Amino acid sequence: MKIIVCCKVVPNEEEIQVLSSRELNFAGTPWKISQYDLNALESGKQLAAGGGSLTALSIGSEAALGSSKIQKDILSRGADELKLVMDDGKPFQDSLQTAKAIAEAVGTIGQYDLVLCGMGSSDLYFQEVGVQVGELLGVPALNNITGIKPAGEGVLEVERTLEDEVEVLEVPLPAVLSVSSEINTPSVPAMRDIMRAGKKPVDKLDCQGGGEPSLRILQQLAPQQQERRRELVEGDGEEAVDALVRFLKKEGF
Repeated sequence: MKIIVCCKVVPNEEEIQVLSSRELNFAGTPWKISQYDLNALESGKQLAAGGGSLTALSIGSEAALGSSKIQKDILSRGADELKLVMDDGKPFQDSLQTAKAIAEAVGTIGQYDLVLCGMGSSDLYFQEVGVQVGELLGVPALNNITGIKPAGEGVLEVERTLEDEVEVLEVPLPAVLSVSSEINTPSVPAMRDIMRAGKKPVDKLDCQGGGEPSLRILQQLAPQQQERRRELVEGDGEEAVDALVRFLKKEGF
């Protein structure tokens, strides 16, 4: 089985600075693999262990993907090779742009049986890319997958957890599956995996990308922080109660 896992590299949300204007400052923020794509990488590794190859595919800027540390982190998680599509001319891509770029990259890679994605990305969490990729490739696409296992030649049995039931489905290959974070617990790469990662191939694909975005970000602001007021009510017994009632009426409660 030839498996392609899509993994997005995103800013580490714990390191993003919030300015006094509530604007977000990404300068100097380190990059990391999107948390949900770690589940996709783990699922791909487990499936490939039964016989197959695992290719990691990532699309983003040179700043995000050019780091050897990030590349080794991806490759240490079971991938045999890493394919990159880098375009600094498009700092933001909406979900359809991303899906078009992935579909083009998958076509460039060639024959495949399964494309795995996380349910969403840590930064935007649109939860749309996987099904859009399936539509563009013309293959079955399912999301919210919580279990995957082979079910014969060219077929997978998958579990999909819905709001009030769990579906068990047979999916013919090739297919695109978006896995839930509940599907597994991503393993921590061992030192030998990290060392081997530096020797695995990393290739840059020459793709046109997903075209112009259908939307654009005008401004990113952190939520408004409401300062908690403190009012000291002095007095004893009924006197304190009367003072509290007067205060609440004054404030419109």
